[in-house]
Parts: sequence; C-alpha cells; structure tokens
Amino acid sequence: MDLKIYIDIWYNMQELNISKLSKYFKSTGAKDHPYFWIEGAGSFIPNMLECIAFTDYSPTVKKYSDFTNDHEDELKELFIKYGSDKFIHPYYKYYSNVLSSKSDINILEIGMGTKDPNIASTMFFYMEDRGFDSTPGSSLRAFRDFVKGSNVYGADIDEDILFEEENIKTAKVDQLAKSELDELFKGVSFDFAVIDGLHHITADVNSIISLINRMNVGSKLIIEDIIIFDNWKVVDFILSRIEGITTEFITDDEDGNYLYVLTK
Repeated sequence: MDLKIYIDIWYNMQELNISKLSKYFKSTGAKDHPYFWIEGAGSFIPNMLECIAFTDYSPTVKKYSDFTNDHEDELKELFIKYGSDKFIHPYYKYYSNVLSSKSDINILEIGMGTKDPNIASTMFFYMEDRGFDSTPGSSLRAFRDFVKGSNVYGADIDEDILFEEENIKTAKVDQLAKSELDELFKGVSFDFAVIDGLHHITADVNSIISLINRMNVGSKLIIEDIIIFDNWKVVDFILSRIEGITTEFITDDEDGNYLYVLTK
C-alpha cells in the first residue's frame, strides 16, 4: 500500500473512528493495520451475497401497482396538501392500501424532512433537484388526517423542526445512536412505522432492531428509499427467517427505488 495512503488513514482514524472496525475485521497477522480493516469491511457484503447464492433464498419483490386501491388519491392529495414528497414515488398506493381500513392506531415516522443544508439527508436541495418545496412534518399531518383518531409520532435529528399539535408528538433522535432509538417514545408500541431518515443502512438496521419488539401484531415496519438493493438482500436473508415476521420489497422498475416492509 502507498505510504501516503497509510499515513492518511492513521491521521484520520480518530475523526472517522475507524478503529471500531478492528473488532470485526482485524487481521491475525503481526503487522495488522487499518488497511486490512477497511478491506474487510468493504468486502463483507459482496462475500455474504456469494454465500447466500449457495442457498435457495429469493427475496419477495412486488410492484406498487399490486396495491392500487380506491383510497390512494385521497392520501396522495393529503401528501401534496401538506408538502410531502411521498406523492412523487408511488408510496401512497401501498400506504393507502394498508391504512384505509385502520383507525385509532399508533403511527411513527423517523425522518421529518429537515431543510437544514448542513444536515445529512436534508431536503434543502429538493427544490433544485425535483422542483418541489417540501415542508417538515408534512407526512405526519397527512397520516393523521387519513387515519382517523390515530396518534402520530415523529422523530428527527434536527431539533429546530420538532413540534406538537393535535394528535402529533415529535422528538429528537439520532439513528446512528441505538440507545437514542431505544428511548424514543419509550412505552409506546406501534401499528405502522416508516423509517425515512438518514437513508444509511446502519441507521436503518439500528431502527429495525430497536423497533421490531415494539411493533404490535399485524403491524408494518417500512424502510423507504432503498437504492442499494444488494445490501438489503443480506439483511432480508436474516430478518425473513424470524418467526412471526414476513418481509417483502416493493419497487417500480422505472427508478429502482424500493420500500422494504416487515409485517408482524
């Protein structure tokens, strides 16, 4: 390895905190160093996919059009009314199919749509990219209006967009800190939960692990905006084997954007 690269890795170790990689990816050789840890971490998903290929595993994949229903336009219009981008992808078809028969349930959404340009996964650039000016907390209001009598909970890392109004409560959470997820609305169990925050596999899996035992029977736990499908095939290979849990991916061939749904 180039000496400069080696020095740069060591120089940035504290800032990036890559020393944590050594727990799972260290070399048993006497000259172990961060290069091996990074190589190990980078190869892990591809290696797991090759292992999975030896099995008969095949993920369940459905289309948004499979969930077309008489209530989808109602929810779509609520997303538009309040300033949510959930009408741009056909998520509203699936959500309205699941929720149209529900009332008086507990709904959670992590990721309220910060527009702070200094925060990861910000909606700040959405106007430039999509020509759409979103409003933080918009989908919480849409879910509240669509599912009558429900208690809606929202969470985001941006404290400046937190609010409380009729049937809606919000709180701060960092999805990379599992301890914060475990404390989020502690004591409340959920019937429908949407993870639409950092859009990073570690944050999303942290959220699943924290919430899965707080989901009621018959509930849905949904991860939005999955782009790197291979990562989630590895996750699904494990989660689909949990007794009492079924899993599926929902997509549209046009953009390759997936929802990942766990049903309890």
